[in-house]
Amino acid sequence: MGAKNFSAQLRQTLLTVCIGSIGVILIFSCYFVISSITYSKSLWEEKHFGVIGTEIYPRNGLELTEAQIKKVKTRLQTRNIASLPYMSQVVSVHSGSDAEAREGNIIALGFDFQNAREIEPKQPLWSADPLTSEEAIVSVPLAQRLGLSAGDTMVISFAGQEVPVMIRDVAEERGLTGFRGTIRAQGTVIISDKLAHQIFGVPEASAHSMLLATDKMYSSLPGTSFFTDLIEKPIKKEALSHMSMVQSIFTPPFLFFVAVSLFAGILLLAQLFNILKERRKFYLGVLRSLGLSSRKCFVIYVSECALLCAVVTISGVVLGNVLGFGLLSVNLFYIEQLLEKYAAYAYPIQPHVDVTATIWIALTMFIVFLLLACFVGRFIKRTSILHLMGKEDNRVNPARKRVLKILGSLLVIVAFIYFNYFATEKVTDVTRLDAKVFGSIISWLVGIIATAYLMFLFVPWMKRASSLLPHRWLDRLAVTLGTQYPHMRFSRSFGIVLLFTVLSCCLIVMISFASNVEDYAAVNKRDSFMTAGAYMSYADEREKNKITESMSEVQEIVQGAAYMDTYRIFVSSSDNALALNEVTPPTNDNIWAFSQVVWGKWLGEGYELPLTSRAPQFQSDAEVYQALSDQASVILVSDTLKGTYQAGDQVPLRLLKGGGKEKHLIGEEMVTIAGTFAIGDDNRFYGSVFIVTDELYNKYSTNGAYKWPGDPKGYALLQLTDTGVPAADPIKTLKYHFTKTAGVTVSTPGEDQAIITMIVKAEFTLFSYIMSFMMLMALLGMYVIQIRSVQERVPHMVMLWQMGVSQKSLRQIFIVEGCLIGVVGLISGVIVGRLGSEMLMRLAWMGVDFSFPYLKVTGLIIGLLIFIWLFNRFSTAGLRRIKTSRTE
Repeated sequence: MGAKNFSAQLRQTLLTVCIGSIGVILIFSCYFVISSITYSKSLWEEKHFGVIGTEIYPRNGLELTEAQIKKVKTRLQTRNIASLPYMSQVVSVHSGSDAEAREGNIIALGFDFQNAREIEPKQPLWSADPLTSEEAIVSVPLAQRLGLSAGDTMVISFAGQEVPVMIRDVAEERGLTGFRGTIRAQGTVIISDKLAHQIFGVPEASAHSMLLATDKMYSSLPGTSFFTDLIEKPIKKEALSHMSMVQSIFTPPFLFFVAVSLFAGILLLAQLFNILKERRKFYLGVLRSLGLSSRKCFVIYVSECALLCAVVTISGVVLGNVLGFGLLSVNLFYIEQLLEKYAAYAYPIQPHVDVTATIWIALTMFIVFLLLACFVGRFIKRTSILHLMGKEDNRVNPARKRVLKILGSLLVIVAFIYFNYFATEKVTDVTRLDAKVFGSIISWLVGIIATAYLMFLFVPWMKRASSLLPHRWLDRLAVTLGTQYPHMRFSRSFGIVLLFTVLSCCLIVMISFASNVEDYAAVNKRDSFMTAGAYMSYADEREKNKITESMSEVQEIVQGAAYMDTYRIFVSSSDNALALNEVTPPTNDNIWAFSQVVWGKWLGEGYELPLTSRAPQFQSDAEVYQALSDQASVILVSDTLKGTYQAGDQVPLRLLKGGGKEKHLIGEEMVTIAGTFAIGDDNRFYGSVFIVTDELYNKYSTNGAYKWPGDPKGYALLQLTDTGVPAADPIKTLKYHFTKTAGVTVSTPGEDQAIITMIVKAEFTLFSYIMSFMMLMALLGMYVIQIRSVQERVPHMVMLWQMGVSQKSLRQIFIVEGCLIGVVGLISGVIVGRLGSEMLMRLAWMGVDFSFPYLKVTGLIIGLLIFIWLFNRFSTAGLRRIKTSRTE
């Protein structure tokens, strides 16, 4: 009987399924995105690292010596940690048969296959014969882009050398065959150990660094005592940091979406079950009067609801995964286009469906929906045959246990305050998904109900406020009945309040999120570095000369180039105008305050580095740069240096070696600040910069100068010509050219942060899509309930009409009731939306101060008030079709 009822009115059933499945669709689309990101991260880790976790490289110099390698391997072997000495450089490659088929930013690896077997014993490639100097192994993505296969010839270009090799194997990326370190390479080439020593200039038995088959840091292992000349680096963790950032940014909002979707879906489905109840009441009452037990009637109703739940769940699972795939594909296309521009590879977030988890989630949702149907179906046992066959339900008394409900609501608010303002004070990427976070989201969801209930208690006061409106605007009868109906039909009215709360809350969260995304992008915008469009670091004078020699070949792209050699040095000053007080006395018996600054030598004819201020004696920036080459005492300082100094001031400087003591004084200089300049947001110098004359630079380059580990000799800065083509094309050309000719890598300012910022913006776009579907669900729910309200009130309306009440007054009754409920829901939505926005920002990422867009939200509230009035005005159009001759 339940199945026959389900299929009897197919059109109505399909409409119910479409409306009811929206919440399930949203839940599974969100889960699809979360599972895809999680799966793609683990897949990417397996492809490009495998068992490799950390790296050891020399603190001083470019290579590990044979003695250092033996010492490290001996210590690691006692702990059963496999290691692999290897050489690597970023190279350019092109097809041997087609020079136009080329790629830059390719990482070339050279290592001993015997050592590789220790770190990857299951890889058959390392058990084969070692590579000769004329052979190479190429990763599949690179071979596909070049159109090459095993047996073809490929040319490797590095620092002016071109070496043709035959591709012996095309290997799937997995561990070493896909290893790229922390470099954003587009592919991997493995060459012979002998060839790597030859073209990279590494002495025999030495290596650039060592890879360790462990995620643990080597310095954390007991017994290490020679880290004065070695540095360890958690390369897997660093390389995965962007993927971890993507996951930590995406996951909390989508958990939020899943929770809200589940909440709104249950709320909407409960209303659909109530509508079904209204349609089946008379039919079930007849069955009861014929002698059928209330239990069997309950089973008939629940059977129909179970079929509805099954169809809703199955259709929601299918359509949710389709929607998730579509939304993810659109956003990933956008992200990959960005990453193509700024980096050498795009994060491969691939669509993925976890079938087992999907089945369990679907089964859980079906059970939840079925329990909800059983809860609604209680009316059969609690309602007499008279009420079943009539049109009136047993009314719910909203005043019942009101004190307990108020206390429960206040307890929920206290729980929300705890979870969001105390428990998540120190949320990090590691703890972002722990129990406290789930407690925060769950308490917020329950807080929606609690807040809506507390606001619903103010309806009687709103009745008094509405009585102040002029009689010519609003009929008194409409006010009286319109304000009475919400409490007479508490469950239905409260359902509308909750749906409108969800609707307004979603809008406010979306607007707030958009505003904070803009703030995040503005705060974290680091796309400038010495006004360069691109830059390269060079390790020594040889690399610098190669860059200079090959610059003429790209003069159509490069408008101007500058070279800046740098080192670090301790500087103090007796003039308080300079805030050189990074270290202040009496720390370690220092008698002078001092700071570590970057001391730079500038060579940049034709390069325009605008000055933010200049000394009065100079009429133009060109005169300042000319003085920098002619006068020994002229300097430029970056505007990151604090103090009250001004361009044109003469200031005394003390140059120190080791600290602020007299014995550390190595020189005193009286210099003139000829001007100041802006380094930019992406400060690759990591400190304040003094650009000095060649004489001052050379004077302290061997006495007092020092470098941090990894500091280059200097930077080549490039200003690009506006060619009118997309920025990615010149950058791609420069990457290929300078890797091939000079063996250096070209970077663009702020590319790392630009990726993260744009991923955040893409997340907001996805957020907006899902919010739109969520708002559609809320609107459909409100429409369904309003139609149900009109259907329920038909006998009342007919009676009032026959008593002489005008059609205008009848419409005003519904408008007053709807507007009253809408305003309560709007107030609740503003409150929970404000709190939810802050909660979501706190969970989504760290480092952004939350700001609530009060002005935009005020405009939204005005728009929603107009919407409430229009919605209720047009949803009462069905009253015109009521026939006054009806007698029920």
